Amino acid sequence: MGRYYRFSKKVTDEQVKLIEKEMRQLEDVESVEVTKDHTFLKVVTKDDQFAEVMSKAVNICNRHANGTEISFARFATA
Repeated sequence: MGRYYRFSKKVTDEQVKLIEKEMRQLEDVESVEVTKDHTFLKVVTKDDQFAEVMSKAVNICNRHANGTEISFARFATA
């Protein structure tokens, strides 16, 4: 099961590419994708390692998207 996180502001196509690329390099990430409307970040981790992965994700989003923050929105069941 994964989780959706809401971006605090709109992110650009280029920012999405950078965020997804760096997130995919994290050891405990199984998959990551930003929704087509650039509103949410969907993250699936290996063995439910969300605490460690998301602490890094906060910094990644902040760095690549001009201070954008993320917050938990809902669980991804599929």
